[in-house]
Amino acid sequence: MKGKIPKYVETFVDEGDIDMAEVIRILRDENYQGVLIPDHTPSMTCAASWHAGMAYALGYMRALVQNADALGPSWSLAKSLAAAE
Repeated sequence: MKGKIPKYVETFVDEGDIDMAEVIRILRDENYQGVLIPDHTPSMTCAASWHAGMAYALGYMRALVQNADALGPSWSLAKSLAAAE
């Protein structure tokens, strides 16, 4: 999503206000073992618009999780490591 209630626009997961790659970095750094469930998806012009948007979100999130090690450290971890030096 972009914006805040009551004025927001549903966007694709890689276009919203939240940096999903950073979320995945933090979850990886904290050894999170739970599930991730996308919430909002934009309307699409196709026969199954909700399903298409959800498929996109799930595929994007799965790719981030599968490649989490290549994403580098989370910004918060990088900042704390720099402060410790």
